[in-house]
Amino acid sequence: MATAAVVAAMLGAEAAHAEGSFNTTISRWLTGKESRHWTDKNLDSTATTVKFSGCSTSSTSFRSATLQLKRKRENLPDPVLDRHDNTCNTSNFGRQGSGSYYFNLSRINGSDSGLHLNVNSVTVTY
Repeated sequence: MATAAVVAAMLGAEAAHAEGSFNTTISRWLTGKESRHWTDKNLDSTATTVKFSGCSTSSTSFRSATLQLKRKRENLPDPVLDRHDNTCNTSNFGRQGSGSYYFNLSRINGSDSGLHLNVNSVTVTY
């Protein structure tokens, strides 16, 4: 009986997990740099989030990194779906439909050039 309860709890917990996620780091990114691409099959209701931890810049104190969520389109420009100023926390881009996505770095501390971004831990959930 206890085993059945544990299995049921595990199955319930599994259903609450996101469709996908990955962890990475950012080292000396300039503005314009893209993350790796991922495919969201829209199998759940999980929002797309990008979590930063341990942020720094090359020559000044870190204040924010402006991230743009983009959807990959073949033979067409990739549209910017949303833009967030990440202050070394979590950017929530909401639930996205089926497709291939990535984020790019458009500004560091409000500037579009001259700084490098470093982030010790990046978690993308979709």
